[in-house]
Amino acid sequence: MMNSTESVKRPSGKRPKKRKFTGNMHTRCKAVHSVDESLNNSASGKKIRLQDVDSSFIEHDDCFDGYRVFDKTIMFTNIQNFASCKKCGGDIKLSEKCVRGLSSVFSIECKNCKDLCSFRNSKMLGKRKNIPEMNRCFVYAMRTIGQGHAAMTTFCGVMDFPPPVAEKSYNNIIYVRHLKKSDPNFYDLLVLFFQSRSMISMKVSTPIRTRSF
Repeated sequence: MMNSTESVKRPSGKRPKKRKFTGNMHTRCKAVHSVDESLNNSASGKKIRLQDVDSSFIEHDDCFDGYRVFDKTIMFTNIQNFASCKKCGGDIKLSEKCVRGLSSVFSIECKNCKDLCSFRNSKMLGKRKNIPEMNRCFVYAMRTIGQGHAAMTTFCGVMDFPPPVAEKSYNNIIYVRHLKKSDPNFYDLLVLFFQSRSMISMKVSTPIRTRSF
């Protein structure tokens, strides 16, 4: 009889399967370092500048300029509870008077002396200061990631923002951007563009008179 300690002979023509090498502590460490180096050397890594999770929060700085996102009810309630009229010290009422895309006009009215002032939540651009910078930046940002007006509308709906600018205003912003990049004299071309549009609208709105025989 075969001893229990003796190995069992395998059938002829069959070899035992070779165990696959899965690495050890040294090879795994090298693999991790190689992945980190490839990420840091890639174009995406250089652009994004990969950081730790903890470093994604920047330190608060009062000098930091830019836009913020806030809840309207929370902001209005806190301002009305803690702010007072500069003239009489009475309570104030904060309201939103006009909305154009992401740009709004807010008014502050004293409940006692009825003193009224207004302000915007965005800088104004253009020679007449009638173009909200926030709306223009929003259009440029969506175009940067390859999205258009439909994506802007969806984004505003999901984020509970006001609707974006109308598609006509959106096209005007894109057209101005294109002229600015292609021709340094884009202001002259812009005037011609709006003049041609006004002439076309006049032709369309003018009724066609048929000649009677």
